Amino acid sequence: MSILKQYKEYLFSINWKFPAMLWILIALGLSIGTGIIAYSTITLSALNVSPGLSLVLAFVVLDIVIAYPYLLALKRISSIEENLPDAFKQIGDTLKAGGTFEYALRGISTAEYGALSEEIDNILRRLQEGENLENSLKGFSQDVDSKLVKRSVNIIIDSVKSGAGLADVLDKISDDIRALHRIDQERKAGTIMQVLFLVSASSFVAPLILGMVSSILAFLIVAVATGADLTKKQLTEAIATKDLIVTLMQVYIFVEVVASAAMITMMREGKATRALIYIPILLLIAYVIYYLAVYIVNAMLGGI
Repeated sequence: MSILKQYKEYLFSINWKFPAMLWILIALGLSIGTGIIAYSTITLSALNVSPGLSLVLAFVVLDIVIAYPYLLALKRISSIEENLPDAFKQIGDTLKAGGTFEYALRGISTAEYGALSEEIDNILRRLQEGENLENSLKGFSQDVDSKLVKRSVNIIIDSVKSGAGLADVLDKISDDIRALHRIDQERKAGTIMQVLFLVSASSFVAPLILGMVSSILAFLIVAVATGADLTKKQLTEAIATKDLIVTLMQVYIFVEVVASAAMITMMREGKATRALIYIPILLLIAYVIYYLAVYIVNAMLGGI
């Protein structure tokens, strides 16, 4: 499945009012506008800030706008997965009490299961329109981008086909899902120290050190260049070298934050694509720390 097609499905699942391409164009427009405003503000002001920061701000805005509906879709999927065990348990109890599967689904649709109740309503609507149970359940698994939902639906369909006791199968699925949620929580708790280390190293320690080093290095290069008997061309080359080194440090911060966000999501979520959620926050923190270090060091060196 292409990324754009999957993004369209995410927007459709949360009833987003904008088409996918239109929302992406809006995000690009806001990003470009932010970049132009930031670049104009930096170049026209006396701030000791690299114009390259405007590109970072433009990327952050683009990321936030595009990732926002994606985040809403992920929350919806997470809500469905969390409510599955209780819903399956309720369906199993209804079947054991002598109710039909459709009657059990109606009980779920009227219960407080959030997004899951909405999906159950869709299953019931398909059944009323003449679809059989298998196709209705497959439609549910296709509407929700969740491996857990797809596997559960496949087990239910196979159980119905084989004539197995569906109530007992649903109870076992419910217990298995609860066990998976417990393992997932334990995994997240077990990796919290690694996540804190990556966040502190990429967004606090590294930008702080690089900000101090870039300021001191720039001060020394300019001091030596202006103090030495250099030609105008040599002085220009020295300043250009200083600007190149500072720019490379800022690029390194960007790459480091993006890589750290990907590693964090792989450890906690198992999907690198969810790094879109962490990248804007970590980038803003990193560059605020970087320029704060630059400002403090420049103020100290200016007082020498």
